Amino acid sequence: MKVLIIVLGVLVVLCLLMLVFVRFIFEQTYKAFNIDPQDEVMLYHFPHYEKLGFTRKPVEFDSLDGNRLTGYIYDPENEPKGLIVFSHGIWSGPEEYLILITWLVRHGWKVFTYNYTAYNGSQGKSAKGLPQSPLDLHAALNYIEANPELNKYKKVLLGHSWGAYATTVVLNYDHDVYAACSMSGFNDPLTISVETGKQMFGPVAGILKPFINIINHMRFGSQADMTAVDGINKSGIPVLLSHGTGDDFIVYNVSSIVCHKSEITNPNVQYITFDEEGRNGHNNFFGTAESEKYLADIMADVKEMQKHYPKGKIPHDVKVEYIATKDRDKVNQPNEQFYAQIDEFFSKAVG
Repeated sequence: MKVLIIVLGVLVVLCLLMLVFVRFIFEQTYKAFNIDPQDEVMLYHFPHYEKLGFTRKPVEFDSLDGNRLTGYIYDPENEPKGLIVFSHGIWSGPEEYLILITWLVRHGWKVFTYNYTAYNGSQGKSAKGLPQSPLDLHAALNYIEANPELNKYKKVLLGHSWGAYATTVVLNYDHDVYAACSMSGFNDPLTISVETGKQMFGPVAGILKPFINIINHMRFGSQADMTAVDGINKSGIPVLLSHGTGDDFIVYNVSSIVCHKSEITNPNVQYITFDEEGRNGHNNFFGTAESEKYLADIMADVKEMQKHYPKGKIPHDVKVEYIATKDRDKVNQPNEQFYAQIDEFFSKAVG
């Protein structure tokens, strides 16, 4: 009996330690994030597009937790075809998707962008976990639907990665949405968290699954159980799912939405599979084949440079000097074929 008590005591302690460890991982993964506007990057930020004649208006609204979220609304020159609500990926922001956003604006769409809780000027100490993105999109749609100037347009949803999860999971709610497009999306927070853990810690990360599940439910309740497939099936609206076969972040046949194709009963779902080598990853399909190859070479150079500096942080002046030798226009060439497919898909949906 005494041995049994000792064993049970050890198991309880180990479980508590695992829970503390997973909580620590959550705090590091979902801590506040801000893109440094002074940081030199290869992707053009808004000042470049502003010189080309693009304009945008700031927007603010409250999250379900009461945090003030920030974003921008981009207007086309003529009457919009409709309103695209765009959701960004993790450790980024809409500013890093302007190659896509400006293309859509140029082709007649009004685009509403926003930053998640604790991201890029939005309030909050932490994003808390993956289920936060659909909650923030839910709040954005509540705001839009309460605003007569925005709600008069037919709404469609577009998201990448964490934003693709948001774009499909939010369909579990009753919003007046005509279509949704997911790029490199995952189906549920538990599977992708375990998969990411395995990439970091190896197969042993599988034992973290119940503890990840506990923390997700402690922080998000039943929201943690909502899946992309559930939203897609519940809504019945046209949904475009795109994913790369070489995605090593949200693995195509492990954690993606498309690997649950057999569970999707919505007859209005279409699929785009990126299988071209060098353009079938998590985010290397936004540009042309030439621009993606050029950017990949630059990133390889940067990775090599990082080895020569403490913690891999390249000094600002060194980075500026390096980028000055590169052709940024060449990097920022849009994938016209893919973008046209999104445009056509949304245009058909809004009639």
